Amino acid sequence: MDYGQLPNRVIICIDMKAFFASVSSVIRGLDHEDKNSPTGVAYWRYEDIPFKLWSIHPMKDFWGISSATERRLHRLGIHTIKELALSSKEMLQKEFGILGEELHQHANGIDFSLISDVYIPSSRSFGKSQILFRDYTNRKEVELLLLELLDDVCFRLRMHQVVAQTIHLLIGYSKQTGGGFSRQKKMGRASNLSQDIFPYCLTILHTYGCGMPIRSIGISLSNTSIQEEEQMSLFEDIDQRERAYALAKAIDDIRLRYGKNSVLRTG
Repeated sequence: MDYGQLPNRVIICIDMKAFFASVSSVIRGLDHEDKNSPTGVAYWRYEDIPFKLWSIHPMKDFWGISSATERRLHRLGIHTIKELALSSKEMLQKEFGILGEELHQHANGIDFSLISDVYIPSSRSFGKSQILFRDYTNRKEVELLLLELLDDVCFRLRMHQVVAQTIHLLIGYSKQTGGGFSRQKKMGRASNLSQDIFPYCLTILHTYGCGMPIRSIGISLSNTSIQEEEQMSLFEDIDQRERAYALAKAIDDIRLRYGKNSVLRTG
């Protein structure tokens, strides 16, 4: 069969930079380049950025920008890739964490990864553990310590713009008794909010705990993925959910400005 008879076109873009190659393939697919080119090659140079890269519209067609990210950029007054490239990198970092810096670099045609680099997909885990100053037997005190650890881990999740679905809890008992337990549990949906994750932590703690004095606590959140727009249940209060995210963001901003101990829970 002659290739001209095939119903679909295959687009392959090759570039020293993985980002440029990926954007080129998106552009070709969206007809931002001349699809009738006799060679079928999309050739991009860095001097083409103002004419080709910045012309991508809507923004969600740009590499790394989802619909949810596009809406957040709009709320910042950024409506084009050019405006993203010329915006404040500090503002983007404050809003999106380390992904904000990447968005700013990509909008300016900058990427430090090479296609030759071996990519090994993985689900990164975020965790924290603490050896306590004394043995804890009071149930409420243990729960508060666990919640404080969880708040720190969830803060890091939000800074990386990811959500997690699997909880791993590690409890170590007093030196006098020894032992402990390590269990994990998968949540119904991924999240980076303490209020979503903490009930699962309590379930593990009270299911496998035996009332022994506790001397160490560790929590790890894994099975992570990039945070996208959340699929809401018909039975959920959308306004309450949005308030929860707004509160988390407000607390994150305070911690970033004044330090992580500027906001603490009380018993």
